Amino acid sequence: MPFVDVTDIILTEEKAQLDKDYKNNPKVKVAIDQFEAECKLRRELAEARRANNISQSELKKLTGLTQQTISRIETNSEISPSLKILLKYVNAIGYELKLVKK
Repeated sequence: MPFVDVTDIILTEEKAQLDKDYKNNPKVKVAIDQFEAECKLRRELAEARRANNISQSELKKLTGLTQQTISRIETNSEISPSLKILLKYVNAIGYELKLVKK
């Protein structure tokens, strides 16, 4: 009997269920929206660091943060940095945090 890959079928079903939950469950919507915002911020931080030609090693020296902490800030780690750590990172790459109304 040949192997049948059902990955696409399973993922399609899971996505359909997630889409349904997103539309019908406010808690799911808040959780997904927050996760997406965190991922976007992490990507933007890493892109800004690279755009300024600052390596993680250089950022470590500028901030006093560990390389592991910097990596966790930039990747989709389950660990969220404190505001103090985030500000160290942002200031060291020459940026500032700003609130903007949606």
